[in-house]
Amino acid sequence: MLRAREKVPEGTPDPIVAKVSQDLEAILLTDDTDFDSFVAKRQDGQKMRFRKLSRIRLGCKHSQIVNRLEATIELIEFEYELAQGRKDKRIIIDIKPTLIRLLR
Repeated sequence: MLRAREKVPEGTPDPIVAKVSQDLEAILLTDDTDFDSFVAKRQDGQKMRFRKLSRIRLGCKHSQIVNRLEATIELIEFEYELAQGRKDKRIIIDIKPTLIRLLR
């Protein structure tokens, strides 16, 4: 696991964090909803900037994050394996307190 701060300074603008994550072929794990627009499957009227960026967004309280990740890690790994056989290899997952949403 790699922390963003190991590659970019704290406070780096989101588009740069997205670009670095994409270049590293990393899965960006965030609670920041700003990244949702970067990984949209289709951006109306816009050229997609981050066509290969994978993102897992945690929409739950910080105290719940570890438990939610532990409860969903097998699903995340399964989705990753499925994505390797698709043209679009990104994984886009939203994890909330009572909901997991996969965007394909």
